[in-house]
Amino acid sequence: MTSVEVKRNKNKTKRTIIRVSIRILLVLLLISALISIKDTYFSKKLNRPVSAANSIKKHTPKPKKNNPIVKNAVVMRNQKTDDGVKVEDAFVKDGKKTAYLTFDDGPSTTVTPKILDTLKQYNVHATFFLIGKCIEENNQSINVVRRIYDEGNAIGNHSYSHDMRILFPNNAINVQTFMGEVDKTESILKGIFGQDFFARPLRVPGGYMSRQHYNDPNLGKFDKAIKDDNFASIDWTAYGFDAEGRPKNYLEIFNNIKRTVGNQQKVVILMHDTYGKEQTAKALPLVIQYLKAQGYEFKTLK
Repeated sequence: MTSVEVKRNKNKTKRTIIRVSIRILLVLLLISALISIKDTYFSKKLNRPVSAANSIKKHTPKPKKNNPIVKNAVVMRNQKTDDGVKVEDAFVKDGKKTAYLTFDDGPSTTVTPKILDTLKQYNVHATFFLIGKCIEENNQSINVVRRIYDEGNAIGNHSYSHDMRILFPNNAINVQTFMGEVDKTESILKGIFGQDFFARPLRVPGGYMSRQHYNDPNLGKFDKAIKDDNFASIDWTAYGFDAEGRPKNYLEIFNNIKRTVGNQQKVVILMHDTYGKEQTAKALPLVIQYLKAQGYEFKTLK
């Protein structure tokens, strides 16, 4: 073999090695891309409910629903059972004593499950006014929200941040910001339960009554906004004072509820199920037993 032929064979071998190397590199790049796509897909799938709304968007009023059947269907979808009473009818006198147990500032992964255990034990349902950022906290929080719904309780909207400085700057409600937070929390809940879910009952942080007390100049605009979007605000008429002043033990919370219930025929009772409210969970069996002994039936809100 001549030197020319040897050189030609070496060049041919070199070209072959280069082609094979390029093909191996292309295969490796393709495999890497497929793995990246797969990881991205499953990451989004696993975290979909948590990232349902990552930023508060500008509030856009919902189109008015002229079809009463559609409207009623939406109203019913904040709970699994058909036991709820429309917020507007909660205080209509019908000769019966009705108690609406309501819990604010959840969900929590420590207190809310204890409250759910008690409600299930006594075959009683309640309405939970949830904070959007608390729902998003982790997957355990989302599971607690699912349990609230699956066990026949109702869900209401309690804003996204519950931050008074953001919602009520200069002690006046920022309607655009407030309704944006309501929309964000609703979007999170729809990410969990589906697009036909609607947490219609709305509880203003601090209470609607506080806006009235401070003669909030934007209250009229706020009333129109929630009416246009088919939300219904509701406060409370009895309270355990478990989020006011010094910490209270379960007997103090129970006695406060007993005292503020008084002789009301229709009563909306406020308690809290956020972190640190174990004494409220401990008081709940006494509250339920007392109300049952007084002849109250328990209803949820829609």
